[in-house]
Amino acid sequence: MTQSQQVALEPIWPHVPDAQFETLAARFRPIFAKIRAGAVERDRNRILPVEELQWLRAEKFGAIRVPREHGGYGASLVTLFALLIELAEADSNLAQILRGHFGFIETLLPDPANPWSARWLTLAGDGDWFSPAHTEPGDSRHGSFATVVTDGPEGPEINGRKFYTTGAYYADWIGVTAGRNDAWVTVVVSTKAEGLTIIDDWDGFGQALTASGTTIFDHVKLDEADFVSALTRAEHLSAVYQLTHLATLSGIGRAAASETATYIAERRRTYAHGNADTAREDPQILQVVGSVFAKVYGANVATITATATIERFFERLLKGEATEDDRVRLDVEVFQAQVATATQILDATTLLFGGLGASALSKSRGLDRLWRNARAISSHNPLIYRERQIGDYVVNGNGPQNIWGASTAKNTQAGEERQLAKADAA
Repeated sequence: MTQSQQVALEPIWPHVPDAQFETLAARFRPIFAKIRAGAVERDRNRILPVEELQWLRAEKFGAIRVPREHGGYGASLVTLFALLIELAEADSNLAQILRGHFGFIETLLPDPANPWSARWLTLAGDGDWFSPAHTEPGDSRHGSFATVVTDGPEGPEINGRKFYTTGAYYADWIGVTAGRNDAWVTVVVSTKAEGLTIIDDWDGFGQALTASGTTIFDHVKLDEADFVSALTRAEHLSAVYQLTHLATLSGIGRAAASETATYIAERRRTYAHGNADTAREDPQILQVVGSVFAKVYGANVATITATATIERFFERLLKGEATEDDRVRLDVEVFQAQVATATQILDATTLLFGGLGASALSKSRGLDRLWRNARAISSHNPLIYRERQIGDYVVNGNGPQNIWGASTAKNTQAGEERQLAKADAA
């Protein structure tokens, strides 16, 4: 292979505008490479990435945003999402597994000196991981929870069942939203607590290794020190959750582009109706590869640009300068990035098969996992709603309400709905 051919196989992705990124990327890239090496086998045989997550834990990947004084790296949101893109390129399951963890950390950062925040930030700095448990199965209604905290002679306890508890199987702590005396509360529960059961019953055809299944709380004893009001939240949290999905999609796209280019470069067979003796010299095949890369590049630009916007919003939030209009504009920009990213990655992970031939369908290559995983991530928030909200804002000036979740019916108390923001279901 000539030098020019080697250069051609080196992907060109958008620049990350953060000086700390390259320092941390150099630390984690060897781990990402090890994770990527086993991604196809894990997907094919449904091997949960327990060992791979331990590699990340050993290097305190979960402490990227934790302030230095609490044992973390104190990195920016831009750096976090850029690293998540590279992790998702290695294996998108791991990026989604940690989504709830990084979301929980963001709820603590607006006031890190607060005793509640400091307690959990210190644990995160020591390597502990957190996961969410908010969404409920069945006929739940917006604004209410079947999972409840009751007060007895031995203190409070929690009973209920949650679903889509992504990451709980791998975590040390679970942040649970529940009802308590006609109010919403969040309580952090140890995954080792007696009466807590985590079931790996997520059966989706994509992101199959996230263990996004059921968590059951059966008379789990609680400590009053572990409670915080469910209405207390960082105003950038929903955007953080959305950007984590977009970073995951962008990483999937990078993997799809790189694996497509590698396959074409190595392919020896060609079609009878082709334009050259080898696929790597066929201009139509090269056009397919170029189109895949261009779509993935566009998705990455949309994602990284949106991360810079959320960074600016967070800085204004810390200064007490963030307004409701700022929050609305942030959400609209993230929605635009979501539509652009999801559309282009879904197109890219489908288009790549147009130039590969039947041998690319081999399970040993695992190229199907890229589309399946992209489809799973893109299904979390229907794009039709995002497009409507964008249009309603630019035409009528109506900003998207800060409401998240899924249920069988809407709660008529819209004001309460606005505060709930069950972002993990989004």
